[in-house]
Order: sequence, then structure tokens, then C-alpha cells
Amino acid sequence: MSKGTGLIRNISILTGLSIASIHVLNRIETTSACAEPTSRTREDKTYNWRYGIIDYKVKGYGTPILLLHDLTIGSSKAEYRYLYDTLSQNRKVYVPDLLGYGISDKPVMTYTASTYEDLIADFIKNIIRSKTDVVVTGTTAPIIIKLAHANPKLIRNIIMINPLGLYDQNLIPSTQTKLLKILINIPVIGTFFYNLKCNRAAIEGLFKKEYLYDPDSFDNDKFNDIVTAYYRAAHEKGIFSKHAYASYLSQYMNCFILSELQETDHSVLIIGGEGEKDITDNIENYNYYNGAIESVIIPKTSHLPQVERPEEVISNIEVFLSND
Repeated sequence: MSKGTGLIRNISILTGLSIASIHVLNRIETTSACAEPTSRTREDKTYNWRYGIIDYKVKGYGTPILLLHDLTIGSSKAEYRYLYDTLSQNRKVYVPDLLGYGISDKPVMTYTASTYEDLIADFIKNIIRSKTDVVVTGTTAPIIIKLAHANPKLIRNIIMINPLGLYDQNLIPSTQTKLLKILINIPVIGTFFYNLKCNRAAIEGLFKKEYLYDPDSFDNDKFNDIVTAYYRAAHEKGIFSKHAYASYLSQYMNCFILSELQETDHSVLIIGGEGEKDITDNIENYNYYNGAIESVIIPKTSHLPQVERPEEVISNIEVFLSND
């Protein structure tokens, strides 16, 4: 055997062992996140949509309200767990895991703003079956503005929590972001990259740096509770969890809404967190295109005021909707 042949064989063996080791690490991450079985109650339902099964909760009676989570790592219906019970005392509350998130199906596909616009429209038509108020966070917010403009009979009022800024909404997939999506979708290696971004330590860091205003004063049990929920949601369905994140990073979920924002007749409230990056400028930009949009800043909160100060978020929602 030549030296060259032996070197190639050794490299092949080492590469194979490395990939096998990474695969084991990927399996350990998923197992760790989803160690406990999912608990379900009579409030947990499923909707068989054309691209997969959508898991959702529903509770209460009265005028419907739909709560829609953000589209970042670990996003799921858990984002609204501190609003759900209180709002259901006077309304019928629906809170789904959107396609690619939480317990819902996570098919291998490119997830776009149009994907979610169609899903939400069909969910309202087939599950809620009446005009509904909507509370929505972050990247999902502009999708609701677009949907409300295209289907005004589906949505009554809109409450946007820290909506994606108008400049960021206009960013479209580039060569670099498309390559990033390809990288994440690669078996084993792409999954390993995804797990680096959404292991428990990474999610804890995300909450401390971006999602919470003052993590040091935030209740420790509540912190562990919400981080665990995000960590699990990011790994439900195993390797399939990464595909929505790949589309998110690659900017496929963004949509241009300036004309829709100008023309909408819906009542709109923006709830901002005091510590959310650029929130004041973002609100001013929304008001520039539609002066009728109302806004409120909740002190000592950041990206998720519904987690940090749920009572104040609920109060603002109820006051806003009572004027309808």
C-alpha cells in the first residue's frame, strides 16, 4: 500500500468518525430537550392543514382572539402562556404553533411569509370561523398586516408586540443568506450548526441579552420555565426543527408592506418594550405611513413584555379592544 493510499484511508476513517460523533451529539441534544413527554389536555387540538398538522390550544367563550408567536429560534405558543388563561376569562382564545414551530409539523420546505399568510387565513376560516382580533409578535406582525389588507373580513383589530422594523421587513434573500440556508439544511453538519445556535445555553443567552430587560431581577423559576419551553420547542420533531430557522435566517419570511400599511382600515396598536432595540424609531416609521396606529411602551421590558409583565400587556390589550 502506498503512503498516499494510506493517508487517504486514514483521513476517510477520521472524517467518518468525526461525522459519527457529531451525529451522536445531535441526537443527545434532541433527547435532552425533549426528555419529558408532552402533556396534553382537552384544550389541545390539531388542525390538518395542507402542509402539515398544526397544534393549537383553545380556551374560553366569547369574542375570539388569536395569539400568534414570533418566528425566531424556539418560538411557539409558549410565548403566550402567561396571557392565555387570563384572556380566556372573557374571550375565546386560540394560540397555535405555526408550521415549523413547537409541536406542529416541520416539513422539509422553504418557509415564506406567504406560507404563514395562507396558514393563518385558513386557520381563521376553518377553525375560528369568524372575524377575530389578533395579537402578534415580531416577524409575524407584518404578515398579519398583509393578510388583513388582502382579507379584511377575517381580522377585526391588530395588536403588534415589538413588530419587525419596516427596514428589516424589506430585506430579501441574498446569495449569502441562500448559502447559509443550504448549509443549515445539510445533514449532520447543518444540524450541528443549528444545535450550536439553539442549545440550552444559547437560548439562555438570548433571553439575557435580547428578550429580557433585566434578567437579574427576573424570577428564577419563571426564567427556567420559559427557557425550557423555548429549548424544547426548538428541538421538537428532531432534525426537522432546523428548516424553519434556515428560512428565517435567510430572510424568506420577510414581506414588503408599505402600501398595505398605508391603506389598512383596521385599528392597530403597537406594544413596545422599553428595552427593545430601535423600538421608538420603529413606531415612528409605522406612524409615518399610518398616523392612526396607536402605541404604548411598557417600562422595564424588552422583546417579550408578555413574558416579563403579562398583566400590563393584558391591560393594554383589553383597553384597546374595549374601544372597538
